[in-house]
Amino acid sequence: MHLIIRGAHLRRPSLFAFSLPALCAALTLPAAAQSDGATPAGPPTQLETIIVTANPLGRTADDLVQPVSVLTGDELDAKRRATLGETLELEPGVSSTDLGTGAGRPVIRGLAGPRVEILDNGLSTMDVSDLSPDHAVALDTAHARQIEVLKGPSTLLYGNAASGGAINVKDDRLPDMVTPGFHATLEADYGSNGDARRTHSEFDYGVGEHQLHADFGWREASDYDIPGAQHADGDGPTGTLPNSFARARSGALSYSFVGNDGDILGLSYSRFETRYGLPFGHHAETPQGFIELTQNRYDVRGVLDQPLASLESLSLRLGYADYTHTEFEAPGVIGTVFDNEQVQGRLEAVHTPLAGLRGVVGVQFKDRDFQALGEEAYVPPVRSRSTGLFVVEELPVRFGRIEFGGRIERNQNDPQDAPARDFTPLSLAAGAVIDVGAQGHVKLYLTQSERSPVQEELYAFGPHAATATYERGNIDLGKERFDNIELGFDYHDGRWTLDASFFYNRARDYIYLAEVDAGLNADGSGTGNADGMADFVDEEGLFDPQGEFLLVDYRQADARLWGYELEVGYALLRDGPLMLTVNAFTDAVRGTFESGGNLPRITPRRHGLALEGQSGRIRAGLRYVRVDKQDRVAALETPTAGYDLVNADLSVRIFGAADHGDRAELYLRGTNLTDAEIRRHTSFTKDDVPAPGRSLYAGLRYVF
Repeated sequence: MHLIIRGAHLRRPSLFAFSLPALCAALTLPAAAQSDGATPAGPPTQLETIIVTANPLGRTADDLVQPVSVLTGDELDAKRRATLGETLELEPGVSSTDLGTGAGRPVIRGLAGPRVEILDNGLSTMDVSDLSPDHAVALDTAHARQIEVLKGPSTLLYGNAASGGAINVKDDRLPDMVTPGFHATLEADYGSNGDARRTHSEFDYGVGEHQLHADFGWREASDYDIPGAQHADGDGPTGTLPNSFARARSGALSYSFVGNDGDILGLSYSRFETRYGLPFGHHAETPQGFIELTQNRYDVRGVLDQPLASLESLSLRLGYADYTHTEFEAPGVIGTVFDNEQVQGRLEAVHTPLAGLRGVVGVQFKDRDFQALGEEAYVPPVRSRSTGLFVVEELPVRFGRIEFGGRIERNQNDPQDAPARDFTPLSLAAGAVIDVGAQGHVKLYLTQSERSPVQEELYAFGPHAATATYERGNIDLGKERFDNIELGFDYHDGRWTLDASFFYNRARDYIYLAEVDAGLNADGSGTGNADGMADFVDEEGLFDPQGEFLLVDYRQADARLWGYELEVGYALLRDGPLMLTVNAFTDAVRGTFESGGNLPRITPRRHGLALEGQSGRIRAGLRYVRVDKQDRVAALETPTAGYDLVNADLSVRIFGAADHGDRAELYLRGTNLTDAEIRRHTSFTKDDVPAPGRSLYAGLRYVF
């Protein structure tokens, strides 16, 4: 479990002067910590070995040449939020887009949308969250048991959509082993901000070689409170953000056969529903707009253990999803309906060492039928098909390990009433892990990856009500190419942990969404009048300075991104009844066009500091993060003020052991405790949609 405090610019010393002693006092309460049946703190434990399941070779994060962050266990419970973006936004190198609390998608090193692949147990979420920041990711973070963040190009294994990175969310629906008997987890909590309520349950029954699983989730929140005015200029409602409600339901049923010989066959059905409001800006004419989303999903998993003498394993994943979301301008008034029907699969063969090489060879395919229907449908129906072949090999050497691989992919886009576009992106990678003693590694990773444009970038033309933009695609867009070099170092020994990464990424023909200053109508007609201000148009695309929609174009230009992530941890106390750990981290990313100017919506520099402790039944954490201002902005983009974020959590195990048997836990959590005004620079709507103010949560978790 990591606590993060970004060390520079501690703007609120008075809060820490109070909070640090309070944390220590809570952890040293002898009566609570050592009541009958309590489990005393034992000797220092070794770091838990956590396998990164997104990599088929069964490696830990330290073993992989690519930088990876893994959230699991108590750390995941402490950071878990309603959306995936919020859950991960304080991980080094990761931030989030947002549109209130209904939608939030991770940003990795300044790259987002179609450059970051979101995986649900190794397969795409098969939604349309990559097309727009107002589209929710179709999964419930309450069911996640492990979240893996692969930073930097991940195209070798996951293809075109992972040129900036990949995030794999693993749950218990398709397990690797049978858990004998009946087991359940029941959880409920309440949040003060927006009257937020949540319940979550998991049920498992295992006998012999058979495992049954069911899970259910529900959450609901009203409009949330904000510390000031809605709009960055001080205008608009104060105290509460109108139309920022969010509701969601989820559930799944699954069956798995797990043979004694290691063979696995699993079947799963899941459903996800959500409805959330769309808080609009100054020019909105439909302040009651909202999105309703439904996805039905079916998954199949098969594993053959050592099917041939030359193969360690052969694994197959198949998925089908029927996804629909409707954007309402007001109750009963439909603006656009998005329908996405998708099939995908991947076959992976891990071979035994051959001439010293051990690796995986695989094939992946996707077939996607996408439609946007309605008066404001801004993307034509498109059928997209993709097939990729990949190989990744590793070679043990005297100084550590060498890794290399390649992938070739064929992507086809066949739109209605528009020219078809086909692309063949190629990705190559090579790297080395150099052992530094038994606890450290130096890592060097070189990648060259290509990304073909998605349907919205190619074919969009029209108003997108949910983001209040009028988007114009470009049929002539070509492939992006990323040339990335990464240098990393990790060291985990005794009291100390250190993880550092430095990267430089050159993007040729980088595709970006740019605001327009021409004074023309969306179709290019009109007299024209560039005035240094972003253009707005009405629903028909006619130029209007007071129009509802910001006019934006998809363009290409050569660009560069570079930056670093650094995290240091030290165990202040580890041998007695109180265990106390401090962590500090900092990260930064810069993005510029080679011709001059900054990339839009780049994550600002951040610094953090965290303190975590455990004594008997009590666990507590305190986190401080300083997010700097972002004034390195693109043309027509507005700067964003910095802010200080303070979060805290406290959990008390009422009865039972920490990791087995019946147990119950009461937890308290506070986010944005100083009630800071938070506007994420990565958000299109940052000037009109601030993040929630102070929120306090109380919950109960029962496991039996």
